[in-house]
Amino acid sequence: MVHPIDQAPRTTNTLTDTSILDASVEDVLGLMLGVPVTVADEAVVASAVPPITLTAVIGLAGSFSGAYTVLVTGPAAIKMAGCLLGMEIDDLDDSVYDGLGEIANMLAGAWKSRIPALNGTCFLSVPTVVTGTQYEVRKRSSAFRFTRSYKFDDHVFTVTIHGETP
Repeated sequence: MVHPIDQAPRTTNTLTDTSILDASVEDVLGLMLGVPVTVADEAVVASAVPPITLTAVIGLAGSFSGAYTVLVTGPAAIKMAGCLLGMEIDDLDDSVYDGLGEIANMLAGAWKSRIPALNGTCFLSVPTVVTGTQYEVRKRSSAFRFTRSYKFDDHVFTVTIHGETP
């Protein structure tokens, strides 16, 4: 496929465009789950002390190679999954892991669908959810890493997109 030379920089810039990521997060949490969401100043980090953290990982392949991750605390994951399922959840269980993976999949899909160079040419993997304390999810090599955090209710989650520039 041949692209005009001036199209390549726009693709790179759109991958890290905060307005595109913000709009996709608002679409999923605000519209689909009915949870008001705002940009947060603080980020979630996996630490050695409770609460436990969970990271949902969506692999990206095709016209863009990388990963889309959602990092949350255990209580935030429980709240997100409860909103998705429309029910109260008290503890971390398979419904929370599956729900967080599905929400990450919806977030990644909403983000890539807003970028014309990726829509239809970038494919999402099945979600993987990592849980624990004091861990880091790494991709072997990345041309860029883009991180942004969001707040809903009293919870924060952090989205990271990293990969190779198309």
